[in-house]
Amino acid sequence: MNVLIATDGSESAAAAVDFVARFPLPAETNLTLLSVVAQTEHRAGVLDGRHQEALDATHNIALTEAEDMIAVQALVLRDTGRPVSTQVRTGHPAEEIVMAAEETGADIIVVGSHGLTGVKRFLIGSVSSQVLQSADCSVLIVKKSEDVREEEHEAPPQGRRWRLVVAYDDSIPARKAVEFCVSLPLGDSAEVEILTVLPVVTMFRQDIRQELDAIWRQTTETDKAALADAAAQIGRVAPNVRTTLVESGDVGDTIVNAADRLDADLIIMGNKGKGAIERFLLGSVTQRVAYHTDRSVLVIRASLT
Repeated sequence: MNVLIATDGSESAAAAVDFVARFPLPAETNLTLLSVVAQTEHRAGVLDGRHQEALDATHNIALTEAEDMIAVQALVLRDTGRPVSTQVRTGHPAEEIVMAAEETGADIIVVGSHGLTGVKRFLIGSVSSQVLQSADCSVLIVKKSEDVREEEHEAPPQGRRWRLVVAYDDSIPARKAVEFCVSLPLGDSAEVEILTVLPVVTMFRQDIRQELDAIWRQTTETDKAALADAAAQIGRVAPNVRTTLVESGDVGDTIVNAADRLDADLIIMGNKGKGAIERFLLGSVTQRVAYHTDRSVLVIRASLT
């Protein structure tokens, strides 16, 4: 597995690096640590020689600082014993991150979130949002937790008790999410909740309700069987697995609440497509969960190997 971690030296980026260092990824995982120095744009002929010189000097300083910062953070990752390479690039951060992921064959891009809430999450146009919308591979958004216990920071990667919520709908990306969990050395202490949320459909005509009820019962039985199969697979690496099947008028909110109830470290969910419209909307459930939870979120795309 190839993992690209984007860092800009901020606290949220450092939290992403720390998360990857602690998370029990497969032993053969290759890590690439990337920092992007934003390119200052100006119209040709606007700057005279002295201003251009000063601009170039400032850019060179930023490059040096980025290289120093990334070297320090690479040490954190190398302590895991995995191979780590580093890159410093110049350009638009989100665009460069996505291009670097394509060039390195990344299966997962890891980005930090600055923890904005409410409307600001949608208006800020953050790098994590842009990467999530644009990338063709899976994306892990790490949320910086303010209440992580100190002893958990000090615990070795394999000694931590990981809590995962897997949002499951038996789609191909959801099955990939299960395969991803099975590939992890989670250990006996891990807790995994596999959650299927059936959206509530309200109909008032009695004949339609009767027909829907029959379909609903069949769907419920099918989903129960799919959940049991997913639990059996994940149970091979994490014996403490439970399944939950609920009906709800708000699928995204139900997933967020389930993660809060479990005090989850990570929500794993699939994303079904990458068409032009979905690049903008990303799918309402995925978007709501990724932007409204305080938990880290891994959005699985079907290409994850």
